[in-house]
Amino acid sequence: MILNAKLIVIVLIIVLLLLFVFISPVSAQTDSLQRSLKAGEALIWYMHHSGWAVKTQDHFLIFDYIEDGSKPKNATLLKGWIVPQNLKDENIFVFISHAHGDHFDPDILGWGKAHAHITYIFGWDTPEFSQYITLGQPRAKLKLEGMEIFTIHHDFDNIPEAAFLVMVDGLVIFHSGDHGCTGPVINPVFKDNIDYLAQQTQKVDIAFISQFGSRSGDSIKQGDLYTMNTFKPVITFPMHRGGGEDRYKDFAREAQQNNVPTQIKCATARGDQFFYANGVIADLIKGEYDE
Repeated sequence: MILNAKLIVIVLIIVLLLLFVFISPVSAQTDSLQRSLKAGEALIWYMHHSGWAVKTQDHFLIFDYIEDGSKPKNATLLKGWIVPQNLKDENIFVFISHAHGDHFDPDILGWGKAHAHITYIFGWDTPEFSQYITLGQPRAKLKLEGMEIFTIHHDFDNIPEAAFLVMVDGLVIFHSGDHGCTGPVINPVFKDNIDYLAQQTQKVDIAFISQFGSRSGDSIKQGDLYTMNTFKPVITFPMHRGGGEDRYKDFAREAQQNNVPTQIKCATARGDQFFYANGVIADLIKGEYDE
C-alpha cells in the first residue's frame, strides 16, 4: 500500500510538471491578452528579426512577421509565433513594409480563414494584393478604425520599400522596415523622409529601427543616429538581427556612446514581451522560445 501511494504521488508530480510545461505558456499569453490596457499603454512581443506584435487599448498590430523555422505544435506569442485562432478577440492589423522574404511571408495571408477581424496593410502597390489595403504612393496617409497611418518610401534596393508611422490609442509607433542609410554621409532622400514624418507628430513613443550596421563596421549607423535624434522616441528597439540578437546590445552601447535622446531596449529571443506605460518599459517577460 505504501509503495502504491508513493507511485501515485510520483505520477501526480509528473502530470503536474507536464501541465506546467505545456499549459503555462498558453495561460501566460491568455492572461496578457485579457489584460485591460489604457490609452498610452502597450504590450509588445518580439516576433523575430523585424517582426513585432503590439497590443494597444483597442488594436492589435503586427509588423513584418515571418514564420522563419519550424512552428512548434504548442506555438504561442511567448514563443514568438502568431496563432490567429488564439487571437480571436483581437482587432488585428497586419503591416507589411516590403516584399523581401525576411519581412513578408505570404503564408500570413491565410490567417483570414481563421480570424474574422483582420486587416492587411501593404506598403506598396501590386495587382497581386489589390484586395487588401495598399499604400504605394510616396507619402501615403490613411485614417483607419481609430488609427492614423503615414508612410515614407524609398527604392534603394530597386523595389518599393516603406516605413510606417502609426498613431493609435494614445501612442505613436514607428517601424522602419528596411528604411535605412548605411553610408558615412546621410542620403538626402532618407533624411527628407525622416524629417517629413517628424513633422506629423510631436512625439514618438516606440521606434523599431532596423540594425544594418555601417560600412565602417560599427553596429549603429548615421541614419540610425539621425532617426533617433530627430524623433527622440521614448523607447527604441533595434531589430533586423534574427538569430543574432546579441548584436542588439552593440547597438544599445553605441547609441549610449552617442548620447541619443532615447532609451534602448533589446530583445534577446523571439517571444520576449515588454509592457509600455507612462513613458517607460514597466515590465519584461522573457520569451519561452525553444529550438
